[in-house]
Amino acid sequence: MTEENRSVKVGGSADSSAIQTGTGNTATITITNYYYREDTTVVPIESTVAADENLPCPYRGLFHFGPDDAEFFFGREIFVEELFAATQNRNLIPVLGASGSGKSSVVLAGLVPKLQNEGHWLFTHFRPGSEPFHALALALVPLYTQNLDNTDKIIQARKLSQALGEGEITLADVFAQIHQNHPTHRVLLIADQFEEIYTLCADHKVRHSFLDSLLASFQSSPHQSQYNHVLVATMRADFLGNALLYPPFGDVLKPTFRTSI
Repeated sequence: MTEENRSVKVGGSADSSAIQTGTGNTATITITNYYYREDTTVVPIESTVAADENLPCPYRGLFHFGPDDAEFFFGREIFVEELFAATQNRNLIPVLGASGSGKSSVVLAGLVPKLQNEGHWLFTHFRPGSEPFHALALALVPLYTQNLDNTDKIIQARKLSQALGEGEITLADVFAQIHQNHPTHRVLLIADQFEEIYTLCADHKVRHSFLDSLLASFQSSPHQSQYNHVLVATMRADFLGNALLYPPFGDVLKPTFRTSI
């Protein structure tokens, strides 16, 4: 899959992922800017038991489960229910766990399909990388701009990245525009592998500015029962110490340890 195509691609659609529900009905999930997908080849083995050659392999090995793998994702039903409940009364939900414990899978193949079944949700995805503002902008631009080609999306993302980084506009302004375009929908922003803010972003000033921008837009209030935009961030637990070194972010994580995988 090329870097320009930054949405889930399964079958003939470049913008959506088809998943099979338990009843055999087909649902379509679109996660904007979700481009992290490995292609695996299943090698047949000799067996004395007759098998359907067209039967897909349910195992992802070391790769995470995505929304198109939801049919085969199971065993985390209780945790998915907890995440789902959290989206009803919180707008910042950290998902912490050891490397390889299934953080991405439980969000992408568990929570996202459940919210899709509820309806009226938009999904977008990013990984912070070395330029977290730009990564975030790439995830948000398609939700509030219409009919842009790939070049214009890159240009708009650069402009938005600079404006957010310099404080010219806030994330609240961006989400306000998104909700003008989609007044009946809520937005789930998936920040996957959030530890990249420490492993790939070398500038601590940019890191703190980025965290401040997120926290300003995703501050939970006990008086609000539902939020128009929700951030779910997956992060390796061994980077918790790094997070706690910045009190504004650490204070948000402290009461969420029970949400860890």
